[in-house]
Parts: sequence; C-alpha cells; structure tokens
Amino acid sequence: MDRTGVLRTLHDVGGAAWFGGSLMGATGLNAAADAAGPADRDRVVTAGWERWAPLAKAALGAHVLGSVGLLATRRDRASVMRLALTTAAVGATAGTAKLGADPNTPASTMHKLEWAIPVLLAGVVAIGVKGR
Repeated sequence: MDRTGVLRTLHDVGGAAWFGGSLMGATGLNAAADAAGPADRDRVVTAGWERWAPLAKAALGAHVLGSVGLLATRRDRASVMRLALTTAAVGATAGTAKLGADPNTPASTMHKLEWAIPVLLAGVVAIGVKGR
C-alpha cells in the first residue's frame, strides 16, 4: 500500500469509528441513560462516555492525521472541505466534553452539540464519495 492508501485508510477508518461512536452516543447511550431513571442517569452516561473516550481519541486522531496527510498530498477543493468539516467536528467534540462536565449545561444544548458531530462527519463522508 502506498502512502496515499495509508492516509486514506487512516482517514476513512478513523472517521467511521468516530462517526459510529458519536451516533451511538447521541441515540443509544443517552436513551439508555434516560431509561435508567434520574437517580442513575449521570452515572450511566459518565460510565459509557468514559469507556468510549480512549477509542474516540484514537479514531479522531487517525482521522485528523489522514485528513491532514491527504490535504498535503492532494491540495484539491474536496480535501480542503473535508478538513474544514473535520475541524468543526473536533471543535464540537471538545465542546461536548467541556459542556458535559458542567452540571449547569442545559440538556437541550448538549443534545444539539452531540448531534452536530455525526452530521458534520456525514458531510465528510459525502464529500469523500463525490471526490473519488
């Protein structure tokens, strides 16, 4: 596999894992925590996100490394757009971590930000499909 193939793999596999985990969190984990009841909700959500965090960081890092590497090898419009959406998704991911640690953050704000991540990453996938 050549360098571009390695970068594409990092980009695609990292993005797929990041997308899937964020979508599962927004849909499955939060719903499961809600079903656990108010007394256990925070404990369930915290446990779930803490277990996912190391994998999420690895997926995010692989995706960003692949994105930057692809932009360095192919300076086309699609690569720039993918990196811009990736950067926005990194910001949303950091925002959810910061706001999630604040007990005063309204749930509606968290839900919107949590949904922004898979939406942005779906845009990355769509650009990648069109750009191939």
